[in-house]
Amino acid sequence: MARQSNIDTTRQEFLKESYRKENTLRNKWFREHFGSDALPAGVGGAESSTSPEPEKKVGNRGKPTFIKIKPAPATPPKRASPAAKESESAVAPGPEMRPPTPETKKMIYTGLSCEGNGRVAYLGKRKGLAPEKKFEYPLTSALEVGWDISEIAKTADIKEVHYGKSRIVRDTFFAESGVM
Repeated sequence: MARQSNIDTTRQEFLKESYRKENTLRNKWFREHFGSDALPAGVGGAESSTSPEPEKKVGNRGKPTFIKIKPAPATPPKRASPAAKESESAVAPGPEMRPPTPETKKMIYTGLSCEGNGRVAYLGKRKGLAPEKKFEYPLTSALEVGWDISEIAKTADIKEVHYGKSRIVRDTFFAESGVM
């Protein structure tokens, strides 16, 4: 079975152009750093006089490009950082989440999670609490929107609806003609 090749003439031309551009950039960099196309003396490592000369190959191959790596600049000595001033007004912030009650905390250590006890029961109980009871203050802007909604619900004229969107539809969709 023949090998499937995904290289067509368009892809070949793209690769040729990419290789040509890369070679041009490499040669430009070499000329900028060494001044000419000739290799500088001592580039390529120290060769002993007993090493054999490589045979010159006939063909259209370019010269090997050796890169001379410059040593890194010396690192400056480390300075001692100034001591941070403690301001009297800076108070360590308290915990963001209120600690659970002792009964709720005991739930973690009783029973197995796979049976619905232990950690699962603890997390379920914490999930059921309102954010105002779990946190000292609203942590996100989403919590700010609904913060103390239970207090607002007591004073507002809100009825329980069977379908969640009926109040929104009634307030925004229908005309104020007194029909509803």
